[in-house]
Amino acid sequence: MRYTLRYKSKAYSDIAQLRDFIVKECAAPLTAKRQFESLDTHLKWISEHAELPGVDVELSIKFGQIMRNITFGKKMAILYSVDGDIVYIHRIMPQSLIIL
Repeated sequence: MRYTLRYKSKAYSDIAQLRDFIVKECAAPLTAKRQFESLDTHLKWISEHAELPGVDVELSIKFGQIMRNITFGKKMAILYSVDGDIVYIHRIMPQSLIIL
C-alpha cells in the first residue's frame, strides 16, 4: 500500500529550522545535504510502510491520537500518525526534545 504524506504546519517549521541551523549556525552544507537525504529516504519508507513501526503509547497520550515515530540520522525523529491511506507528519525534531 502507498500512503499519501501530509505535513502539519509545525513539521514544515521543523524542516526550515533544521535547515537553517545546519547551514547557517554550523556552516556545514555537506552535513545538511546528508541529513536531508536521510530525511527524504525515511519519508519515502514511511509512505510505503507507515504502519510497521509500533504505536508509541506515550506520544499517543500526549497528542491525543495514535502516534508513531521513526529515527533518522543519528538523533532525529519523525513523529507521525496514520489515518486510512494518509500519513500526517506532525513533527521532525531532535529525539532529545521529545518530552513526555
